[in-house]
Amino acid sequence: MLFIALIYLFVLPNPFTSPNGTLLMDYLSFWLAGRQALTGTPEIVYHLDSFSELQFRTTASDTVFAFFYPPTFQLLQIPYSFLSAKIAHITFVATTSIFLWYILRAILRNALWATCLVVIPASLNNAFHGQNAALTAALYALFLINIERKQPVLAGIALGILTIKPQLGLLAPIALIASYNWRCFASASITSILLAGASLLVLGSEVWISFVGQVPIASNVMQNGFVDWEKMISLYSSLRQFDINHIYSSTLQACLGLVCLVCVAFAWHQTTDMTIRAPVLIAGTLLTTPFALSYDLTLLIVPCAFVIRNGLEQGFLPYEKFMLTAFIVLSSSTSSIAIQLGIPLAPLLPFIVFVLGLQRYFYYSSFSTQMKATNTIKP
Repeated sequence: MLFIALIYLFVLPNPFTSPNGTLLMDYLSFWLAGRQALTGTPEIVYHLDSFSELQFRTTASDTVFAFFYPPTFQLLQIPYSFLSAKIAHITFVATTSIFLWYILRAILRNALWATCLVVIPASLNNAFHGQNAALTAALYALFLINIERKQPVLAGIALGILTIKPQLGLLAPIALIASYNWRCFASASITSILLAGASLLVLGSEVWISFVGQVPIASNVMQNGFVDWEKMISLYSSLRQFDINHIYSSTLQACLGLVCLVCVAFAWHQTTDMTIRAPVLIAGTLLTTPFALSYDLTLLIVPCAFVIRNGLEQGFLPYEKFMLTAFIVLSSSTSSIAIQLGIPLAPLLPFIVFVLGLQRYFYYSSFSTQMKATNTIKP
């Protein structure tokens, strides 16, 4: 099935291909960003008019993709930009997916389960669009598994690189402060500074000035729905889909973010159990940021991996299998349901995973006592 999909997308004529054969997917903006870095004009990607004109010359199509990522992510795209657009798309998806699979296998201690998680619908959606959620999920997984293994410096390096998508690290500093993990905090800070410095050295200062200058444009794009609300997964976008104005939607989104912040601080202060920490942090982050899209649901694979590992070894809590199944099934159709039925289910998915973590915290004592008393391992 995957092979047929690849043939359809990369070989046969299809609606996702421009008149000159260029693939019209999100990855095109990544590839062009890398190309512009090679030509010495990396700042063009942060000037929407110039970047739109560049895309038109490249694709002969009116379809345009913005590039709202920091120059650190543009820096990472340079190696891929030596390849043709389609080959770069395949290579980027393959390398980041393998990276994610490798870290998931380390968490689960099981290659088959890691493979199953990498090919869930949310992850395939990410691969189809050539997006970076597999990479950010792998970095989050690397951060968390090194926290669990008490290797804070390595954890901090992974977290520092995650600044390529800053909104995904909103609550991570809170988690580290609450758990008194100062070495990881320092490592992450140093890594992010070094990565920014490397991008400054390679790409120049003008690219950072242009990036900062386009921040209001990115905010305007979100506020005015230039990215379809149905494709997003935040509470903010769901409320906007119901025609609730920007002020009320932003206020409710901020209130939800504050609740998530408190829960992350509490969970990371009270326990070292990663089946609690990982769901609360990652799902809480996706609930907090107003700007996240359906492919970002791929990040929820990581906390699910910790929960599945614990469930297989010690037993699942009531309703955990049902909740995990609901997440996997619904991750394939949130945008379709929102478009066709007008029902924005997407925020429900990070909420499900968030509840998985909280449930484990509140039931942990009695559940552990029961497991020790019965001395059994449930399948």
